[in-house]
Amino acid sequence: MSTVVTTLFEGDYHLGAAALINSLCTAGFSGTVVCGHRGPCPTWAPKSPSLGSVTVRFVSVTTDAHLTNFKPQFLLSVWRELKPDATKLFYFDPDITIRAPWSFFEEWTGYGVALVEDVNSPLPESHPRRAAWRRTLNRRPKPVRRELSLYVNGGFIGLDQRQMGFLHEWIEALALVGQEIGGLNHSMFSFDAGSNGGATDRGSPAYPFNKTDQDALNIAVMTASQPVSIMGSEAMDFKPGGWTMAHALGPDKPWRKNLIRAALGARPPTSADREFWGNVTAPIKVFRPSFIAWQRLSLRIAGAIGRFYRRN
Repeated sequence: MSTVVTTLFEGDYHLGAAALINSLCTAGFSGTVVCGHRGPCPTWAPKSPSLGSVTVRFVSVTTDAHLTNFKPQFLLSVWRELKPDATKLFYFDPDITIRAPWSFFEEWTGYGVALVEDVNSPLPESHPRRAAWRRTLNRRPKPVRRELSLYVNGGFIGLDQRQMGFLHEWIEALALVGQEIGGLNHSMFSFDAGSNGGATDRGSPAYPFNKTDQDALNIAVMTASQPVSIMGSEAMDFKPGGWTMAHALGPDKPWRKNLIRAALGARPPTSADREFWGNVTAPIKVFRPSFIAWQRLSLRIAGAIGRFYRRN
């Protein structure tokens, strides 16, 4: 069995990618990690591609699309061109770390396309956002095969060979979204809400395609014939009870965050903060040991502060 994990990054997100790879090693992953990067290869890139049972491969990405809108195309190109022998393929955003044993992920894809509910889920079948998606699909025309109230996160997907067609559905849905938003160079991270925040402003929550790749993924869930297997939002530690992954939401990523200052502002350390700083030591060494020691001490101090200062 050949399993491939992929991620995409640019800028300082390479730090998250290193922690992701370390967490994969700790979880018992055996296979190839393909890192698609825009810009230079990170300085921590191992001189040897082998990290025990894990092989790391770097691929320079050239696209005008925002990288968040390039995920299914990248996955399909990896499967077709780089690793056509892969039996399972996964994508993780570079701000995710793995908590569960890797064997669980392998088993998960046997039940359907592996996905995780988003923090903003549910999105009921009767929601006007979904109604707008259906109206757009009807103009193509593109049939809706499945109605769900769950809204999935775009930061993770796992598939086996039988489910490769789902990537085509996601690519088609992204093309549809691209037409609606004026090109896939736009994303939820680049939109600005207009002056009135109305439904025609692409950055407005009222706009039905303002989450771009994530909306397209949810549209693909509606149109695809492949089975899906969706875990709740606890699978990304968006709510208590998780044990699968930790996903750092928002722009204040763990490698950027002043933990003590955030705690004094009633924002205590998150699971993603703890998991990141627990996965930066080996086998890939990204920071100086003294800096890691300080960050881990900051976690303890911030955690103590967080017991007294919390937002309602």
